[in-house]
Amino acid sequence: MRFPNQRLAQLFAMLQNETLPQDELAQRLSVSTRTVRADIAALNMLLTPHGAQFTLSRGNGYQLKIDDPARYQSCKRSNLPRWRAVRAPARSGSTICWRVF
Repeated sequence: MRFPNQRLAQLFAMLQNETLPQDELAQRLSVSTRTVRADIAALNMLLTPHGAQFTLSRGNGYQLKIDDPARYQSCKRSNLPRWRAVRAPARSGSTICWRVF
């Protein structure tokens, strides 16, 4: 799978086979917990159409939930489309939008 940036790829790899709390993810990636939440949201935007998503289990952490194993396996075998991050102004500062190039 291809991701818009290296950190999303790292986050995806970390959560494929284990459940981890956002504090630990933030520490491993050297980012804030807010960044972890934003990255999980970005991953979910990419993965949901392919039958998977990351869910937060209170007390345990984030885990990969596969809703449609066939679609997810098909996606894993192929590559996600290439995406790039684009900064766009928003009311609360800059937001990251994802576009296919």
